[in-house]
Amino acid sequence: FGGDGRRGGRWGPRVASPEKGAASGMAAQRLECPVCLEVQDGQQHQCREGHVFCASCDSNLRAPRRCPECRMALGPLSQAIRCRSHEESIAALPAACSHCGLATTRGEVAAHEQDCPQRPRVCPAAEAGCAWSGLLADKAAHEATCPFAVCQRMMAPL
Repeated sequence: FGGDGRRGGRWGPRVASPEKGAASGMAAQRLECPVCLEVQDGQQHQCREGHVFCASCDSNLRAPRRCPECRMALGPLSQAIRCRSHEESIAALPAACSHCGLATTRGEVAAHEQDCPQRPRVCPAAEAGCAWSGLLADKAAHEATCPFAVCQRMMAPL
């Protein structure tokens, strides 16, 4: 899940409207990693001077590890300083469910998408060869008529 919205991805446009959207767009811009230029979910690390960058970019720094902004020496990755205020700010940014469009936050969107009724489901007999994919509301009706699922149910007691 990454992206800052510049390419019209999951998080929407950087500035959606002059009111609320502009404020959230500016907030997202301040939370960008200076290395990859994206607003990454997950851990954010910082140097002793307070420069913040995403953990993904931090793990890719070559030895000797130095801050990408001020070049200050960084300790081992196992002792990275987390910036929890950045992490919380990123989690509070607006996001939308990629299945139903529900407006929520980046910190809550993954949990919603896992249970979203509009999330595509696969047939339980997919491993047996069924290629059906559809909504949860249609799954029971499909299973009742799916020849792969019927065979699996008949063979289960054996």
